[in-house]
Amino acid sequence: MIRLWLFLLIMFLMVSCRPQTPPLPSLTVITTEGVQTKVVMQLEGDTAVFDITSPTGIGGANVQLSSGDWRPTVILRFHLNGLEEMTLTYGETSTAVNISSTDSQIRQSINDKPIDSGSPYWLNVSLKNEDGSAGQVPLENGTIEVTLPPDFHSQNPDSFHISWIDFYR
Repeated sequence: MIRLWLFLLIMFLMVSCRPQTPPLPSLTVITTEGVQTKVVMQLEGDTAVFDITSPTGIGGANVQLSSGDWRPTVILRFHLNGLEEMTLTYGETSTAVNISSTDSQIRQSINDKPIDSGSPYWLNVSLKNEDGSAGQVPLENGTIEVTLPPDFHSQNPDSFHISWIDFYR
């Protein structure tokens, strides 16, 4: 009898000590602009990746969290040649990313005021070639990855809106 109780106690401890992953978010994606624009969410561990294709290079999407929580990392992966402007709006916050078509320099702003990498509104942006190496615009078969800022997770909004324009359309 003691062995049975000891076995049950060990099993209970093993199950309760297992790392918990956040519940899967339930999302509704609504494309608001752009012919044939497609936004698909994929989960990669603790990261939610939104793959965005926009054949015309101009588009937008609303993303609504219906239940659950946002993943600790949320990435917007644009399958575009460049990004003249991308705007992210959540709550009362609106940030913008511009990538220069001549030198791939990345500029960011909040409410039309420039920000730097120390800002809680800073979005990590990377240009990647098809093989995963660092890219330059115009990208051919590459992606532009934008990681949502720390402030997004601090505010924990139930939705966000993105819009974009590719200068190589």
